[in-house]
Parts: sequence; C-alpha cells; structure tokens
Amino acid sequence: MLSIFCAALLPWLFWDQGPATANAVKQAGIERLYVPADQVSDWKSAAFAAQPFVMEQFTRIPVLGIAHQVDTAGATSAPWVIGNGWRFERDRSGKYYYNVPWHKATLAAAEAYTYGVEAVVHADARDLATFGRMLAFLRSIDRPAMPVLANIGIMDDGSAQTGEVLNLLARRNLLFQVVRTPDPKYDLNVQIGTKEYPKSAAANPAAFAVLVRQKLGDEKRLLRVYGTDVVIGRLTGDERNARLHLINYGGSKVEGMRVRVRGDYAHGSVAAFGTGNATLTDYSAANGATEFTLPEMDVYAVIDLQK
Repeated sequence: MLSIFCAALLPWLFWDQGPATANAVKQAGIERLYVPADQVSDWKSAAFAAQPFVMEQFTRIPVLGIAHQVDTAGATSAPWVIGNGWRFERDRSGKYYYNVPWHKATLAAAEAYTYGVEAVVHADARDLATFGRMLAFLRSIDRPAMPVLANIGIMDDGSAQTGEVLNLLARRNLLFQVVRTPDPKYDLNVQIGTKEYPKSAAANPAAFAVLVRQKLGDEKRLLRVYGTDVVIGRLTGDERNARLHLINYGGSKVEGMRVRVRGDYAHGSVAAFGTGNATLTDYSAANGATEFTLPEMDVYAVIDLQK
C-alpha cells in the first residue's frame, strides 16, 4: 500500500506521440501515461498504465522559469521567478496541467512533487529521457510526507491582489500557509484589509512582502537562502526530522548557495538531481539554526535533516 501511495504523488506524463513510440517510452522508464482518448486501448495493450487525457479536468498553469524586470534605476535587471507553489498552497485539491517547452519537463516534475499535487506534464519529445530520469530520482527519494512547516498564516480572499502577495512571499522564501482564520500556532497572522495590513499596502506586493518580513523578523524565518534569487524552498518536518525541497528556476546551475534553516539539526544529507555526488559543506548547527553550503545545484535538491 505504501508504494501505491507514494507513486500517486509522482507527476504523470501526457504523451501524444502515438503508440509507435512505445519502445522509447519504455526505455525512458515511464510506465504511467495520459494519452489521447482514442489511443488508450493501444497503450494498454503495450503494457502501460494509460488513462485518457481530458483537459477540462485540469487547471492549466504557466510555464516555469524566470523573466527579467528592469529595476528602478534602469541599469540592471533582476530575475523574476515564475513558479506555481503559491497557487498550489491556495488549492491543494486541484489537478494541474503543465504544457512545457524543451528543457522544462524536469523542473515541472520537481515542482509538482515538491508540493504534493496531482499534476500531468506535457513534455517536449526531446525531454522524454530526462523526464524519465527525474521520475526515477523522485522514486528513489520518496517517503511518506511530513507536515508542512510554516510560521506565517495568511487569510486568502481569493483576489488577484492577494494572489500576488502569496507569489511574492513564496519568491522570498517566507514560508506561509493559507488559513481561514488567525491561528496562534503561527508566529505571524496576516489578513489583508485590516488596520495592520491595509489593502493600500498590498497594492504593491513587493513592498507588502517586505512589510511581512519586517513584522516576522529575520531571526524567526524558517528558511533563508543566500547567493541566489532563483531558488525557492519548501520545508516539511516533525519533532526530530525535516525535509527541505529546493527548486532552481534559473535554467542553469547555481554554485556556492548558502542555506539557513531554523532549528538545530545535528545531521544533514542531500540528494540532488543532475549533479552527481552532491554534498553539504561548512555544516553547522548551533544557537537555534542550522547552516550549510550546497556547492552546486542543478534543477532540484532535497536536504534531509535530523536532530
């Protein structure tokens, strides 16, 4: 039963290249497919777990990656991460559809797995093998999920304005959960439209995220990432263990990234996709925080921490 449960968390591939490509799909190690409805029988005959793809059952989400926005001085541009984690936090019961260009299938798979959502990835045919390798990597690190760790509760009115606030909080690794009412278990509860958090302030989501960060205080942040603006993390854990997912949206490897996690974790290990023998260096756990450097990271890494 555990293996069935774990497999259900992995993203599916939507493959419309036809049953003639069955050998290539098998060689990629992919066994579960969404396919056009008129091809289901042929794919099942080829020993695949095939299901008909019905677009109306899924929510289409934007292509992942980064865009560049010119800063106020106009001299440089800063990366703007296009990710979907904040959308998933809004609706964890949804089913999501990625239609991604070449080189983006592994990123989509990593993001969907990180947030534990049901998702299907329509990959470019040239990404078939790498998508299969990502699925194999995810299976190798999979384990029963632990509770999400967050210390900001934010009440979501469903508006586009609040959505942009959630987006900016996620991009700055200010770990939040969407709640219906204030909850004392969080260090900070945020409700847009109150005296403390007026709607006028939320009209500038970037400034609002700074406001939230200031009210929380950096020492209470559960996660801080140094040396890059294109890596977003998600943290889960229990009384003695934590798992940190790190997703690199930048399109190229990140080097020398320093990470700080709140809490003393005596031991840490890393598994990283696409970087060979990944290691954690300059590891320290003291004074209520754990810090380490990840010398090199490709698209996705998972750090397991133990007290």
